[in-house]
Amino acid sequence: MLGPRRKVPASTSLNNRSSSFTGHVRDLASDGRGVVTAPDGKVFLVAGAWLGEVVEVSPTGGKGQIGFGAVKTRLESASVRRQPPCRHHGFEDGQCGGCPWQFVDYPAQLSAKDQRVRAMCTQLDISAELIQPIVAAPGEWQYRNRAQFKTDGELLGYVSTGSNTLADIHTCSVLTPANQASLKQLRARLPVQQWRPEKRHRWRTLNIDDTLEGMSVDERLPFRQGNSAQNVFMQRWLARQIKDYSTDWPVLEFFCGTGNFTTVLAKHFHTVTAVEGNRRALDALDAGPSAGVVTVCCDLFDDAAVDVLCKKNTQTKVLVLDPPRDGLKIRPPVFRRLRDLEVIFYMSCDLATWRRDYQDFCSAGFSLAELQAIDLFPQTPHVEVLSVLCRR
Repeated sequence: MLGPRRKVPASTSLNNRSSSFTGHVRDLASDGRGVVTAPDGKVFLVAGAWLGEVVEVSPTGGKGQIGFGAVKTRLESASVRRQPPCRHHGFEDGQCGGCPWQFVDYPAQLSAKDQRVRAMCTQLDISAELIQPIVAAPGEWQYRNRAQFKTDGELLGYVSTGSNTLADIHTCSVLTPANQASLKQLRARLPVQQWRPEKRHRWRTLNIDDTLEGMSVDERLPFRQGNSAQNVFMQRWLARQIKDYSTDWPVLEFFCGTGNFTTVLAKHFHTVTAVEGNRRALDALDAGPSAGVVTVCCDLFDDAAVDVLCKKNTQTKVLVLDPPRDGLKIRPPVFRRLRDLEVIFYMSCDLATWRRDYQDFCSAGFSLAELQAIDLFPQTPHVEVLSVLCRR
């Protein structure tokens, strides 16, 4: 992948925080930045650097024991590096940064994500036999079915990474064609007096979805998986996993949203209790076919509320979870109320919180039966994991 490694000078000093230094990218952080150790031993996270490269780093700041840096010069480049196709790509103020891995080819992105999942499993002593190969997205571009833009009435786009600067976006390569057309239409309306932010606010938000007409201003849309093709895979994965379980087993589904997985569950199980904290999302679910589905509005980040809910559903055999990035955030003893629970299907969008929650479930008597990684968002370091945990 790389040519002979150039010897890194050991004499470079960081006594002056602004002094640049040369280092080898030895790893990738969870947010996609390259991990580079300075000659004095301090670890830096460097945007735009890829595994195995040798780069000259300009320190830009830090937090605690971790420094942040930018690539000043690339002395050895990875063979997987490519020219980013999006003109807004970059890591400086005024550049987007929303797709930080555009500069490497898609197979390399997939490999990095797969390796990250497997490294975590090794740390948890999870057998490699339980880990399925990562599932690639059918297309690495034009997949994003919704977007949230920021605007001050004059500019419209995304916020530059790690800043309060609005990147004025004219095109976005990851948006579906319908959403790209919506972006073009919104830009054609600029400037818009009504989109100017109120005092003490920097901008307003414009939310679009390729299945909806118009837009939502300053109001986030009910959750929807951002990649429609990969969401179909997730639904089919769940359908395969549940087919061998008794249709009479009661199901408790947390974070059901508008019913993305509820519809799959209801086709197999007779009784599904679908729980969500967003009333608007539940209204959408109630409006659809709901034979055998009981919806409950509950704050799933409130221990006391979840405890009451579990007390009412002690006969639950199947627990289905699709939480936001923060994971479950409730005390493990709460789930011990579900004394008849046999299997957990846990869909997670964050490896760190999946790891935490997995360890909690292990302490409650469950063990991993399968882990499936899936790439929902090409050009980003994000990776989704689908898991099955069974009572030991």
